[in-house]
Amino acid sequence: MKSLKTIILSVGAVALAGSSGLYAQSKATATIPFEFSVANTTLPAGEYTMSPTYSTHDLMVIRNVETRKAVVVMAPNNSTEYKGPAGRNVVLFHKIGDRYFLAEVKTDAVKGHVAPSKLERELSPEGGGPMAAVIVPAL
Repeated sequence: MKSLKTIILSVGAVALAGSSGLYAQSKATATIPFEFSVANTTLPAGEYTMSPTYSTHDLMVIRNVETRKAVVVMAPNNSTEYKGPAGRNVVLFHKIGDRYFLAEVKTDAVKGHVAPSKLERELSPEGGGPMAAVIVPAL
């Protein structure tokens, strides 16, 4: 009976270690050289990690590496906006005037489209016309 208990505990420990290892690999890192907005929050320039939450891949955590400040945002993986070369890891921003808004993350580890915030919709050109897109490489 003791050996069965030991085997079950060992298998459980291996499963937990394996799943935490998988999660650790499912994040992207990018150095954002400008202040930007996401989910009605303005974040400073700096190095950021982007990762899905444990509960669902439709939620993305964006965390400043230096300050550890984080924002959780809906970012379903139905992104189609960026049509660059396959395998290219990027973070895409919309630029309206002198403001930047996170729009999409497309990396091997994390993919997601961020819906425009209320402020971004208010500042967008009439009729949803073209706006500048800024692409930042990600790791």
